[in-house]
Amino acid sequence: MRRITLKAARINAGFSQNEAANELSKYFGIKVSRQRISFYEKHPEETPIGWGDAFAKLYEWPRDGINFAPESTLSY
Repeated sequence: MRRITLKAARINAGFSQNEAANELSKYFGIKVSRQRISFYEKHPEETPIGWGDAFAKLYEWPRDGINFAPESTLSY
């Protein structure tokens, strides 16, 4: 399976960063900011495992289909 970026998974699922933050706020029971979504999209290697699972569930994409490595390691 080809891996996609966290941002691509969000966009494919039809979420804005604000919408993703709102849904993840409900999922975790804490306030999640748009800035946190942006940070993980820019620095996917910093995404905690639990957050990766939450992103995969929200975006309806397999966790192992999302690349959580730094962008510089992506092959094009």
